Amino acid sequence: MAHNIYQILPYLAAVLFVLSGCAGGEPTENDSAFELRRDSLIHYFSEMDHISTYTTITAKLVRGEEIENALVELDSLFGEPRGNMFWMYPSLAMYLHTKPVLPEDVRKRYRDLWRTYTSDRGDTENHWVMYYATLYLAAQEWPDEPGDRWYTGKSSSENMQEAEEWLIEWMRITTTIGQGEFDSPHYMAIFLAPVFLLYEFAEDPVMKRRAELMIDYMMTDFAVEYLHGNYCGAHSRDMIPTAIDPLSSAMTAFGWLFIGDTEFSASGWALGPALSSYRLPEVIYHIATDRSEPYVHLERKRLRNVIRFGDKLNPPVYKYTYMTKDFALGSLAGGIAQPIQQHTWDVTFVSDKPNNTLFTIHPYYSEYELGKFFPEPLRILMDGISRVRPKYQDPNKWVGSSPYTQTMQHENAIIVLFDIDEGVSHQHINGFFPKTLDRRVEDESGWIVCEGGNVYIGYYPLKPYEWIEEEINWRLRSYDRRNGLILEVVSQDDYESFEEFREVMAGREVVVEDAGDLLRVRYTTTGGDELEFTYDGERVLNGAVVDFATDYLFRSRFMEAKVGSESLRMTAGGITRDLDFRNVAIRERR
Repeated sequence: MAHNIYQILPYLAAVLFVLSGCAGGEPTENDSAFELRRDSLIHYFSEMDHISTYTTITAKLVRGEEIENALVELDSLFGEPRGNMFWMYPSLAMYLHTKPVLPEDVRKRYRDLWRTYTSDRGDTENHWVMYYATLYLAAQEWPDEPGDRWYTGKSSSENMQEAEEWLIEWMRITTTIGQGEFDSPHYMAIFLAPVFLLYEFAEDPVMKRRAELMIDYMMTDFAVEYLHGNYCGAHSRDMIPTAIDPLSSAMTAFGWLFIGDTEFSASGWALGPALSSYRLPEVIYHIATDRSEPYVHLERKRLRNVIRFGDKLNPPVYKYTYMTKDFALGSLAGGIAQPIQQHTWDVTFVSDKPNNTLFTIHPYYSEYELGKFFPEPLRILMDGISRVRPKYQDPNKWVGSSPYTQTMQHENAIIVLFDIDEGVSHQHINGFFPKTLDRRVEDESGWIVCEGGNVYIGYYPLKPYEWIEEEINWRLRSYDRRNGLILEVVSQDDYESFEEFREVMAGREVVVEDAGDLLRVRYTTTGGDELEFTYDGERVLNGAVVDFATDYLFRSRFMEAKVGSESLRMTAGGITRDLDFRNVAIRERR
């Protein structure tokens, strides 16, 4: 009997929570502004001409405009379904949000596509979230139907059970050992959109609550590294356009929609969330906007599933982000956390100009990296990936991991070291210096000193380099295989002038030891902290060895979550909000 009681407790709690009206809390000033922004986003997509997508059709039907034209466009899309889970999500979002205005014959035709079109579930975490969230809702929409009515060959109840079990397990893994495709300016939007759909349309109050918990969890993860539209810090996956221009990402659109402190930004992935009844909790809004004091934010994530060349399925990944009102400096410890699109470190600063970032990369590629995470035979992997990601082998690419990159960060300073094996594909490093910087000066002291936004940046290259002029940037290229840099970034408010900052940087103590197997750098920051970093060796801060090992998934002034806890506590603006995934509960107090 006790076992049965514990099984139904989450259901009782979820029902009481929904009936009490506690889910949304009291309306805030941001809620009122949100309504205006959501209407603007819907209007933006509904007014698009000559673009027929499920997103634009959804917006037109929701607004009740051009219904006949929208249905003609929909008929065309039904005739050629493609995209697998990238068809499942936008088409079902359209159907569920507009079902009352869809004619019966259109609804029947769409239902039949779930029998005739076979969707692949993909091979990445965001693919699986889209696949199972939409499969769950589709099985809910058309219940009690046999396997011959579904492309899976399984009945409605079997499809729903499989989807529910996978979604619950994904939430458990994420809240115990961390997300695998983490903190991506592009893919975080793809994670969020189907969970918003689940929140809006799941009839089971417990599944609805699980979705709300997960939205809160991911939006808090975003908010703590958010700075006026920029998703800052290191990213497991990034697209080249957004790596070099952070304000062009899909998550910038989520920032504009839910937080509202940046210029208008649109993404199709944000339309479903805009149509949902979810409202951002006030505490998350405060986390995203309170930059009154600088803070260090630490995270522990995980590698995606390691298939070869490793003895652990999901080794931990360690992140460090330093956030201020003017800039954020963020990094991974180094190595390969994700194949192909990793963004290991950067400084991103607030600016009214595009390309407001600076970073370096070793443009590595190999069958080893691909084989570590993809199950196909090694001999075919390179060709297959290169067809999908044509920049993967490009010596000029701006995203990618490297096993020969390691970092040490302390607050606003970072040391990045490279020790590239002989014979490795591409044995140089690239640095991105945007032309939108207000100044870039090569000082006699060896420092490259820059000004942009409200920040000054000092960049100390350890080895000779050359400048390559490109359309939007200067590329710093250095060909030494044993290489590195020191970077320190400060707010202009801390100095009288750019010249003063130059003088201060020229006086920094830098010691480089590069002999035999030893590559070591010692550096004293402008704040007086002593950093000593040895490639493949210790990171020493003020005489103490830095240990990455931690029991926390998140730790900063705003949020805390322990490994294995299935929980998250967030605190800001005098509000504390606890997410409890084990008991499917949310608790908030002021």
